[in-house]
Amino acid sequence: MNRSKRHPMPACFRILPLVLFLILTQGVMAQPGKDQTEVIISKKLSTEVTTVDVWLLSGQSNMQGVGKVSDLPEDIPREIPNAWYWNQKEFEPLVLGKTKTSSRAGEFGPEVGFALGLATPEHPVYLIKYHASGMPLHHGWHANQWQGAEPAPGRRNFYPGESAEDPNQGTLYQAMLKQYVAGIEHLKTQHKSPVIRGFLWMQGEQDSKHELSATTYAMSLKRLRDRLSSDLQVKKLPMVFGQVLPHEPALERFTHRTEIRASMAAADADSGSPDAIPLVKMVSTDGFELLSDTVHYNASGQLKLGRAMAESLRSLVDLTSH
Repeated sequence: MNRSKRHPMPACFRILPLVLFLILTQGVMAQPGKDQTEVIISKKLSTEVTTVDVWLLSGQSNMQGVGKVSDLPEDIPREIPNAWYWNQKEFEPLVLGKTKTSSRAGEFGPEVGFALGLATPEHPVYLIKYHASGMPLHHGWHANQWQGAEPAPGRRNFYPGESAEDPNQGTLYQAMLKQYVAGIEHLKTQHKSPVIRGFLWMQGEQDSKHELSATTYAMSLKRLRDRLSSDLQVKKLPMVFGQVLPHEPALERFTHRTEIRASMAAADADSGSPDAIPLVKMVSTDGFELLSDTVHYNASGQLKLGRAMAESLRSLVDLTSH
């Protein structure tokens, strides 16, 4: 019986299965699996930049704050929602009694009421605060010693100078600016784009002790705001400040209380005075509760001060945009 002779399979058909296998395998390998997708998404999220609102605070003892956390009412949350505080190393959640915002543990300043009045989930607040108890703004002062009307280098005050290179800049202004820059630069390393929204100032008791520093306080405020705006490259820097020494009669050491309060009132953008400063608002502190020393605000007074500052800044800043 004759059997049909088998012919060898052409080479092209023999390699076809191998080609198909390689094509299918490469197609599957080219598609990222679940783990690969998670890595890609994680990398994307880690490099996204978030715009955040930064608020700068400074002043002397009533900015430092001596309000007692233990005296706050029960309805004040111990962790202030949507608020972050610069601790010289990083921004930490603002937790009362834990976050050190004053020189002494368990005390606080206007930052608490301010954060409560302004922070939202959509617009958290990032706070950078600098304070120096009992210290002046006017260049004539060196700490609590009056040195004369002309500025000089190395004086312990908040005098900002007439330019960034002014050798007469006060050492406190230099330290304040350095702290602000450090906090701002840190945010950039955390994939955040910091927007400086405003400047809160609570100072003036020391300047009330000499006629020149008291009567020219509005001029000193304008110089401070404008210099800080320039040094931080903020085209328009809104500023709010509190009027000092609401108690009457004032202690004897505040010899020019009336003059400095008048100069402060004139500095308000809506005062109608030639000394009015655009984008600057004064908060009247009349009626804010004080300690028995009649100078420093207690816990209730500090809450009111911070909330009043927040409300004033609402009139200066569009909080819905960046």
